[in-house]
Amino acid sequence: MKKEKQALRRRMLALRDKTHDSAADQAMLKTLLGLDLYQKAACIAAYVSFGTEVDTHALIRQALRDKKRVAVPYCVPKSHVMQMLEISRFPEDLHPGTMDILEPDPEKSPVVDPSDIDCLIVPGVCFTEDGRRLGYGGGFYDRYLPKLAAMSRCAALVPEAMLVDSLPTESHDVRIPKLITERRIIDCLNIE
Repeated sequence: MKKEKQALRRRMLALRDKTHDSAADQAMLKTLLGLDLYQKAACIAAYVSFGTEVDTHALIRQALRDKKRVAVPYCVPKSHVMQMLEISRFPEDLHPGTMDILEPDPEKSPVVDPSDIDCLIVPGVCFTEDGRRLGYGGGFYDRYLPKLAAMSRCAALVPEAMLVDSLPTESHDVRIPKLITERRIIDCLNIE
């Protein structure tokens, strides 16, 4: 299964590189900002996008302007542990970290308890409409998500081109309850 996931990951990342559309990113962000998931959240956690990932930089900036607590991932070196650390400025509070992705300084940014997170935006390479997710292979989010107070607080920003019919999954793979594309919102909790 590992080889099957790696092959699909390579194929979908190449497709994402070819099809990335900043207008679609903006449409997904606009939809998210209008949802109760965002509006009622006191604490937002979001990945810091890189390359052709759906851009989260505007989301992070908007959440800070909206006076929400904002947390971004920090991968503890030489471990498979991810924490969400609170930032107050973007991008000033960040520096290149694991895989050159911007992350906060653990000496300056406090850890946010997972139970405090009201809205978590989850990255992924591709997704199915029932919320199955193919990540980057590190398992960081699959280990982190069960710590949240409620999975219903999670969503993913997913270009339509990154939706697939099926994914190879394992027992530890966590389903995402809500997908936001440039065209629609998919409530995965009601799909079996």
